[in-house]
Amino acid sequence: MSESPPKPSRQRESSVTADFRTWLRAAFDHPVIQPAWYWAADFDDNWQALGLSDEVVVVYLTKLFRDPSPLKAFSLSQVAQGIWFLVGEASPAQPCYALFQPTVPLAVRVACVASIADFFRYFVAPSAPGPAAVDSETFHTACYMWWDIFPSWGNTGFGEPAIRLACLNAMVEILKCDSELCRLSALHGLNHWHMHYPREVESAIDAFVSQTPTISSALRDYAETARQGCAQ
Repeated sequence: MSESPPKPSRQRESSVTADFRTWLRAAFDHPVIQPAWYWAADFDDNWQALGLSDEVVVVYLTKLFRDPSPLKAFSLSQVAQGIWFLVGEASPAQPCYALFQPTVPLAVRVACVASIADFFRYFVAPSAPGPAAVDSETFHTACYMWWDIFPSWGNTGFGEPAIRLACLNAMVEILKCDSELCRLSALHGLNHWHMHYPREVESAIDAFVSQTPTISSALRDYAETARQGCAQ
Protein backbone atom coordinates (compact mmCIF):
# COMPACT_ATOMS: atom_id res chain seq x y z
CA MET A 1 0.00 0.00 0.00
CA SER A 2 1.38 3.37 -1.00
CA GLU A 3 2.32 5.84 1.70
CA SER A 4 2.92 8.64 -0.83
CA PRO A 5 0.66 11.70 -1.24
CA PRO A 6 -2.28 11.49 -3.65
CA LYS A 7 -1.22 11.05 -7.24
CA PRO A 8 -2.22 13.59 -9.88
CA SER A 9 -5.51 12.94 -11.59
CA ARG A 10 -5.43 10.33 -14.37
CA GLN A 11 -8.79 11.50 -15.65
CA ARG A 12 -9.04 13.39 -18.91
CA GLU A 13 -12.02 15.60 -19.51
CA SER A 14 -13.57 15.78 -22.96
CA SER A 15 -16.56 17.48 -24.52
CA VAL A 16 -18.66 14.37 -23.78
CA THR A 17 -18.96 12.73 -20.37
CA ALA A 18 -20.28 9.18 -20.16
CA ASP A 19 -23.49 8.80 -18.19
CA PHE A 20 -23.69 6.64 -15.08
CA ARG A 21 -24.94 3.48 -16.80
CA THR A 22 -22.25 3.70 -19.47
CA TRP A 23 -19.62 4.11 -16.75
CA LEU A 24 -21.08 1.19 -14.81
CA ARG A 25 -20.92 -1.13 -17.82
CA ALA A 26 -17.41 0.06 -18.59
CA ALA A 27 -16.31 -0.91 -15.09
CA PHE A 28 -18.17 -4.22 -14.63
CA ASP A 29 -19.45 -5.65 -17.91
CA HIS A 30 -16.41 -7.73 -18.84
CA PRO A 31 -15.55 -11.43 -18.89
CA VAL A 32 -13.51 -12.54 -15.89
CA ILE A 33 -10.11 -13.38 -17.34
CA GLN A 34 -6.44 -13.29 -16.43
CA PRO A 35 -4.93 -10.85 -16.88
CA ALA A 36 -7.99 -8.71 -16.25
CA TRP A 37 -9.53 -6.67 -19.05
CA TYR A 38 -8.08 -3.42 -17.71
CA TRP A 39 -4.51 -4.54 -18.41
CA ALA A 40 -5.16 -4.62 -22.16
CA ALA A 41 -2.96 -2.40 -24.33
CA ASP A 42 -5.87 -0.21 -25.42
CA PHE A 43 -7.22 0.36 -21.91
CA ASP A 44 -6.05 3.96 -21.46
CA ASP A 45 -7.58 5.18 -24.70
CA ASN A 46 -10.86 3.40 -24.10
CA TRP A 47 -11.22 4.55 -20.49
CA GLN A 48 -10.19 8.14 -21.12
CA ALA A 49 -12.71 8.30 -23.96
CA LEU A 50 -15.41 8.26 -21.25
CA GLY A 51 -14.43 11.86 -20.46
CA LEU A 52 -14.62 11.51 -16.68
CA SER A 53 -13.48 14.31 -14.42
CA ASP A 54 -12.46 13.51 -10.85
CA GLU A 55 -15.70 15.03 -9.54
CA VAL A 56 -17.81 12.92 -11.91
CA VAL A 57 -15.95 9.81 -10.75
CA VAL A 58 -16.71 10.62 -7.11
CA VAL A 59 -20.37 11.33 -7.90
CA TYR A 60 -20.70 8.03 -9.79
CA LEU A 61 -18.96 6.06 -7.05
CA THR A 62 -21.32 7.59 -4.48
CA LYS A 63 -24.36 6.74 -6.59
CA LEU A 64 -23.19 3.15 -6.94
CA PHE A 65 -22.35 2.71 -3.26
CA ARG A 66 -25.65 4.19 -2.08
CA ASP A 67 -27.71 2.03 -4.43
CA PRO A 68 -25.73 -0.99 -5.64
CA SER A 69 -28.82 -2.71 -7.04
CA PRO A 70 -27.65 -2.23 -10.68
CA LEU A 71 -24.84 -4.69 -9.90
CA LYS A 72 -27.40 -7.50 -9.87
CA ALA A 73 -27.01 -7.48 -13.66
CA PHE A 74 -23.50 -8.90 -13.24
CA SER A 75 -22.10 -12.05 -11.71
CA LEU A 76 -20.38 -11.82 -8.34
CA SER A 77 -17.11 -12.68 -10.09
CA GLN A 78 -17.60 -9.66 -12.36
CA VAL A 79 -18.39 -7.50 -9.34
CA ALA A 80 -15.21 -8.75 -7.67
CA GLN A 81 -13.18 -7.83 -10.74
CA GLY A 82 -14.84 -4.42 -10.73
CA ILE A 83 -13.95 -3.86 -7.08
CA TRP A 84 -10.28 -4.49 -7.78
CA PHE A 85 -10.54 -2.03 -10.66
CA LEU A 86 -12.48 0.76 -8.93
CA VAL A 87 -11.02 0.55 -5.43
CA GLY A 88 -7.50 -0.77 -5.88
CA GLU A 89 -4.58 1.61 -5.68
CA ALA A 90 -2.82 -0.46 -8.35
CA SER A 91 -5.69 -0.10 -10.83
CA PRO A 92 -4.53 1.53 -14.08
CA ALA A 93 -7.37 4.06 -13.80
CA GLN A 94 -7.11 4.53 -10.00
CA PRO A 95 -10.68 5.84 -9.63
CA CYS A 96 -10.57 6.00 -5.83
CA TYR A 97 -7.65 8.42 -5.97
CA ALA A 98 -10.29 10.98 -6.94
CA LEU A 99 -11.39 10.84 -3.29
CA PHE A 100 -8.11 12.52 -2.36
CA GLN A 101 -8.10 15.22 -5.03
CA PRO A 102 -8.57 18.69 -3.50
CA THR A 103 -10.08 19.91 -6.77
CA VAL A 104 -13.22 17.97 -5.81
CA PRO A 105 -15.28 19.61 -3.02
CA LEU A 106 -14.45 18.04 0.33
CA ALA A 107 -18.10 17.50 1.25
CA VAL A 108 -18.64 15.53 -1.96
CA ARG A 109 -15.67 13.31 -1.20
CA VAL A 110 -16.65 12.76 2.43
CA ALA A 111 -20.16 11.75 1.35
CA CYS A 112 -18.68 9.21 -1.06
CA VAL A 113 -16.50 7.61 1.61
CA ALA A 114 -19.47 7.44 3.98
CA SER A 115 -21.51 5.70 1.30
CA ILE A 116 -19.07 2.77 1.24
CA ALA A 117 -20.87 1.49 4.36
CA ASP A 118 -24.10 1.42 2.34
CA PHE A 119 -22.43 -0.74 -0.31
CA PHE A 120 -21.49 -3.30 2.31
CA ARG A 121 -24.87 -3.05 4.04
CA TYR A 122 -27.03 -3.31 0.92
CA PHE A 123 -24.93 -5.47 -1.40
CA VAL A 124 -22.11 -7.33 0.31
CA ALA A 125 -24.10 -8.54 3.32
CA PRO A 126 -27.03 -10.03 1.35
CA SER A 127 -24.67 -11.43 -1.28
CA ALA A 128 -22.60 -13.28 1.33
CA PRO A 129 -24.97 -14.34 4.12
CA GLY A 130 -23.01 -17.31 5.40
CA PRO A 131 -19.45 -17.94 6.52
CA ALA A 132 -16.78 -15.85 4.81
CA ALA A 133 -14.63 -17.68 2.27
CA VAL A 134 -11.93 -15.08 1.73
CA ASP A 135 -9.41 -17.62 0.47
CA SER A 136 -11.60 -19.35 -2.10
CA GLU A 137 -14.43 -17.09 -3.34
CA THR A 138 -13.34 -14.22 -5.59
CA PHE A 139 -16.14 -11.91 -4.42
CA HIS A 140 -15.34 -12.61 -0.77
CA THR A 141 -11.64 -11.98 -1.38
CA ALA A 142 -12.26 -8.64 -3.09
CA CYS A 143 -14.55 -7.42 -0.32
CA TYR A 144 -12.19 -8.61 2.40
CA MET A 145 -9.33 -6.74 0.73
CA TRP A 146 -11.32 -3.52 0.18
CA TRP A 147 -9.53 -1.41 2.79
CA ASP A 148 -6.22 -3.12 2.10
CA ILE A 149 -6.19 -2.05 -1.57
CA PHE A 150 -7.85 1.32 -0.88
CA PRO A 151 -5.41 4.19 -1.60
CA SER A 152 -4.85 5.08 2.07
CA TRP A 153 -4.29 3.23 5.31
CA GLY A 154 -4.77 6.44 7.27
CA ASN A 155 -1.41 7.98 6.42
CA THR A 156 -1.67 11.51 7.82
CA GLY A 157 -0.08 12.89 4.65
CA PHE A 158 -2.83 11.37 2.54
CA GLY A 159 -6.06 13.36 2.35
CA GLU A 160 -7.69 15.79 4.74
CA PRO A 161 -8.54 14.80 8.33
CA ALA A 162 -12.25 14.75 7.40
CA ILE A 163 -11.58 12.10 4.76
CA ARG A 164 -9.59 9.94 7.14
CA LEU A 165 -12.30 10.25 9.79
CA ALA A 166 -14.93 9.30 7.21
CA CYS A 167 -12.94 6.15 6.39
CA LEU A 168 -12.75 5.16 10.06
CA ASN A 169 -16.45 5.84 10.54
CA ALA A 170 -17.30 3.76 7.46
CA MET A 171 -15.38 0.79 8.84
CA VAL A 172 -17.17 1.15 12.18
CA GLU A 173 -20.53 1.20 10.38
CA ILE A 174 -19.58 -1.89 8.37
CA LEU A 175 -18.84 -3.73 11.62
CA LYS A 176 -22.53 -3.34 12.44
CA CYS A 177 -23.56 -5.47 9.45
CA ASP A 178 -24.77 -8.93 10.39
CA SER A 179 -22.32 -10.51 7.96
CA GLU A 180 -19.08 -12.28 8.71
CA LEU A 181 -17.58 -11.07 5.43
CA CYS A 182 -18.48 -7.44 6.14
CA ARG A 183 -17.05 -7.64 9.62
CA LEU A 184 -13.85 -9.32 8.47
CA SER A 185 -13.39 -6.62 5.83
CA ALA A 186 -13.83 -3.84 8.38
CA LEU A 187 -11.54 -5.50 10.90
CA HIS A 188 -8.92 -6.10 8.21
CA GLY A 189 -9.08 -2.41 7.34
CA LEU A 190 -8.91 -1.24 10.95
CA ASN A 191 -5.94 -3.54 11.41
CA HIS A 192 -4.01 -1.52 8.80
CA TRP A 193 -5.24 1.82 10.12
CA HIS A 194 -3.84 0.91 13.55
CA MET A 195 -0.50 2.13 12.21
CA HIS A 196 -1.69 5.75 12.26
CA TYR A 197 -4.79 5.63 14.48
CA PRO A 198 -4.12 3.10 17.24
CA ARG A 199 -6.38 4.68 19.85
CA GLU A 200 -9.35 5.00 17.51
CA VAL A 201 -8.92 1.49 16.16
CA GLU A 202 -8.62 -0.12 19.57
CA SER A 203 -11.67 1.76 20.83
CA ALA A 204 -13.75 0.78 17.78
CA ILE A 205 -12.84 -2.89 18.01
CA ASP A 206 -13.36 -3.01 21.79
CA ALA A 207 -16.84 -1.55 21.30
CA PHE A 208 -17.63 -4.03 18.54
CA VAL A 209 -16.59 -7.04 20.61
CA SER A 210 -18.41 -5.90 23.74
CA GLN A 211 -21.61 -5.01 21.87
CA THR A 212 -21.67 -8.14 19.70
CA PRO A 213 -21.39 -11.08 22.09
CA THR A 214 -22.73 -13.63 19.59
CA ILE A 215 -19.78 -13.46 17.17
CA SER A 216 -17.85 -16.67 16.57
CA SER A 217 -14.68 -17.44 18.48
CA ALA A 218 -12.72 -17.23 15.22
CA LEU A 219 -14.02 -13.73 14.49
CA ARG A 220 -13.36 -12.70 18.08
CA ASP A 221 -9.77 -13.95 17.80
CA TYR A 222 -9.31 -12.06 14.53
CA ALA A 223 -10.70 -8.91 16.13
CA GLU A 224 -8.20 -9.18 18.96
CA THR A 225 -5.33 -9.58 16.51
CA ALA A 226 -6.57 -6.68 14.36
CA ARG A 227 -6.87 -4.55 17.50
CA GLN A 228 -3.08 -4.78 17.79
CA GLY A 229 -2.48 -4.14 14.09
CA CYS A 230 -1.04 -7.63 13.73
CA ALA A 231 -3.60 -9.40 11.52
CA GLN A 232 -2.57 -10.85 8.17
